[in-house]
Amino acid sequence: MTHKIKNRTALLVIDLQRWFLEVGSKEKLDSVNSLIQNTNQLIELFEAHELPIFKVQTVHKADKSTWNQWALENNVARLIEGSREAKYSPMVKKVKNEVILTKTRLSAFLRTELETQLKSLSCNRLVICGYSTDNCVGQTSIDAYELDFKVLLAKEAILGTTPAQGQLMLDSLKKRFGILPLSHQDINQLIQAEIVF
Repeated sequence: MTHKIKNRTALLVIDLQRWFLEVGSKEKLDSVNSLIQNTNQLIELFEAHELPIFKVQTVHKADKSTWNQWALENNVARLIEGSREAKYSPMVKKVKNEVILTKTRLSAFLRTELETQLKSLSCNRLVICGYSTDNCVGQTSIDAYELDFKVLLAKEAILGTTPAQGQLMLDSLKKRFGILPLSHQDINQLIQAEIVF
């Protein structure tokens, strides 16, 4: 039976690395297991439908050539390539068709080939999940919108640096760009509707 694709959606899993998930307040750390479990459910959904999965990671060179202004001014080495803290959490599901994409700034689109790769796969819609809502997830969502991708946030698989900071970003994304967080059920329904038999 042949089928055609109305929309093609990719999953972006943002920065589920040890440093982001193992450092911080008790309130944040208490939410990490849920974040990973819900992310794994999305990975399984996209794997089942043979849709693209990008695992985005922030990794810097030890020679400071990729550090941002704050890190340089404060001489803070963080997420250095090869370090334990830069590694993806071992609790995040690995799948055969995943693509690992390395970035050095908040947005997954800045100084990377992500846009080119997505277009080569005919993706026009993105489901974005990961850490943190008010930094890398939010900035990636804004840039995706500005690049004319349809953006969906996975409500159950995002986490802010604090609940308040995360909510501020969600409010801004809704007001300025019409980007809304959707439940797993809603995302699953959209994925199912992509295939027209």
